[in-house]
Amino acid sequence: MNTIGERIIFLREELEISQKALAVSIQTTAATLSRYENNLYEPKGETLVRLASALHTTSDFLLGLTADYHRPDQSGEAIPALTAEEYRLLKLYRTLSPDNQIRIQERILTLSEQESEATK
Repeated sequence: MNTIGERIIFLREELEISQKALAVSIQTTAATLSRYENNLYEPKGETLVRLASALHTTSDFLLGLTADYHRPDQSGEAIPALTAEEYRLLKLYRTLSPDNQIRIQERILTLSEQESEATK
């Protein structure tokens, strides 16, 4: 991802947000957002801030100043980026029924507890 447009598209698709929905959330038109994504226009400061907020990232990532596209959490620590495998599993998880999602959550908690006990 070399351009701001590529970064916007990447995050928008990762979050499964339509171009129109993102445009509305940043108070612009879908046509203008399309121009940002196609690198015909570059967003000005205020729009860049709204984009970063809507896409759960930082303006530094959008501008290409960092490869870390996750905002820091409430404690101030950066949330690590997902690996390709984690991202693939997350996408699969989202396709599951709510009942199967609960089963996966329960299994993860069980495995986590087992590992915690094993390291004591």
